[in-house]
Order: sequence, then structure tokens, then C-alpha cells
Amino acid sequence: MKVVSDIFIIGGGLAGWRAAEAAVAGGASVTLVANGVGNSPDIHALNCPVLPEDSVEQFVEDTLSSGKYENDRLLVEAMCRESLTLKDEFAFDDTVIRPLGSSIPRCVSIRHAIGAIALGDIKKRLKNKITVENRTVTAEDVLAIRAERPDVRIIIATGGWCGKYDFSTNPGYLKGDGLLIAEALGGAVKDVDENHVQYEPTVRVEGLRRGIPVITTLLYEGARLLNMDGEEFLGDARLNKDELSKAIFDQGGYAIYDLTEVPDDKLLECRMDLSERMIKVAPAPHSSLGGIVIDSKCRVLDHDGVPVPGVFACGEVTAGVHGLNRLGGNGGTAAMVFGTIAGREATLEVKNEQI
Repeated sequence: MKVVSDIFIIGGGLAGWRAAEAAVAGGASVTLVANGVGNSPDIHALNCPVLPEDSVEQFVEDTLSSGKYENDRLLVEAMCRESLTLKDEFAFDDTVIRPLGSSIPRCVSIRHAIGAIALGDIKKRLKNKITVENRTVTAEDVLAIRAERPDVRIIIATGGWCGKYDFSTNPGYLKGDGLLIAEALGGAVKDVDENHVQYEPTVRVEGLRRGIPVITTLLYEGARLLNMDGEEFLGDARLNKDELSKAIFDQGGYAIYDLTEVPDDKLLECRMDLSERMIKVAPAPHSSLGGIVIDSKCRVLDHDGVPVPGVFACGEVTAGVHGLNRLGGNGGTAAMVFGTIAGREATLEVKNEQI
């Protein structure tokens, strides 16, 4: 395939489109190629320190603690610091939710559908301003592009790799193609193993390949988890997602999400059907926590920690932000923040080269 743009983005989710928007704002030309939108339409909320009693420092600490301090601290600090810009960008709803594992409420949204809303708005703003192609891109394609256009900046935003599991919350095409692209270009990949898969503990079981998560923040609103005999099995259900998932697996792998004590207004805020109060759930692979190694400018690093010239990555395809467990709400924040950083930094390289 032939690319004449300054920047070539692989991935049609929120991270890729945020990168495209930042690049266009910086004056670069963009080609975006994707075979889907990934999990972005399912991002219902994101973390941002909006309350007076919150701070970037506390946000950093909660993220590190949730990740068992296995996170890349520089990436965490960049995400939490840059998240403040989202307060000026979005008119969030007044409701601020405390996600599992957080010390303070900071999960915000717009009508509980911020991923779909943000993605739709960006596409409208960029209509006819970038080249968009719907297709799958392979490592061989990218190597051919790089051979023909060694000056083109490449941004990998292909999403995570949990789609490879038979039962997960991910579309089946999210199998880690971006990792192969990064490695072909000389980038390093790490933590692509079972220890770096975050399970969503409460995924609706209906015999479908792709399960639909039932929001865990309802555990702060009176919801309970029961075993298949109808008995509570947790002293405190408000744990990190990895701990909740393990507890459910220890009970045989299934649980009943009891919403009978959750007020109607809270269920409506979360777009829940008021007629469904007892839902069979099971943990399912939800977020991949390992992937392409990047620095805080989203530059892809090689095995020696040196930036690979002209190659960037952002979103769930990357490693290091979440450590061993992603804090609820940070998936949306990471996609928004690092997508913008990748587009901005790639454009700065283009402009500096043109001077």
C-alpha cells in the first residue's frame, strides 16, 4: 500500500483517533487504517481527578498501588498529569464514581458512554481532513511502507490481545497484531503472558463468545456477589478486580450479581435494565496489561531502551502503564491521554525534520 501522509496510524479505536486529531491540530497529514473500533465504544467512563480533595499525586498512588507497583512510574505520572486536560475538554456529568481499587471517587463520564461519544465526535471533526482506510495491516505491509517512505511516522494503536480467548469481553480480531508490527520494526515487547491479563470479574454469562461486563462500581451502591447456592462469599466485595476474579474462581468460576438492593436511579445511571436484578456472571479476560515498550513520549523502544526512529505506540497495545492490575477507569484515561501524546510527539518530529 502507498502512503503519502506524514503520519501513518494503525488502529481505529479511541487511541488511534485521538492521535490523528492531535497530529492534524499540529499541521501534519494523516492516514489512518483500521479493521474495527476495538473496545472503544464500550468505554463507559474514565478517571480524572475532578474533586477538590483529589490530586494528581493521589491518582498516581492509586494507580501504582492497584498495579502492585509493577507499573512504569514515568508512564503513570504522564497519564495522571495529562488527565487534567480532560476536565477542560469534556463536559462530564455531575456524578463522580469511585472505581474499584481507588481511594477516592474520580471516575467520570458523559451519559455513561464517553468512549462512543468521544469517538463519534472526533470522527465528525476529522471528516475529510485525514485519509481513512478500512483494512487489516500486517507487519509485512508496514515494512514495505517503511522501505518506500523511511520518513513516515508510524503510530501503532491496534488495541489489546484478549480477543484470542474463547470467552472474553473483546472482539475476536483483537489478537495482538500490533505486537508483531512493533517487533518487525525493531521494537521490544514485554509482559505478554497470563500474569498480565486482567479479568473483568462480573461478565454476563449467556453462552456468547463475547461476554458483556456488568459494571463493578455497583458494589459501592448496594450490590452483592453470591455463590451459586445464593450465599455471600466475600466479607468485602469492594476489592481490586483481580482479587474479585480470584474469589469467584475459588467458588467454582461463577457467581450471581445481586442488584436487588441497588436504588433504581443508580441502575438507570449505569444503563441497567431495572427488571434484571439477579445476573449470572463469570470472570473473563478483559484487558491486556503487557505489550509494546514505550517511553512517556509514546516512542517505541528497542531491547536496549533506545527509541526506534519514527515509531510510536499508544493505548492498550502498550505495556507498563497498569502494572499487574489496571485500576478501574484507567483504560479510558490511557487511551485518551496517550493517543494525544503519540499524535503530538510524532507531529513534532515531522515538523522538526522539515525545519
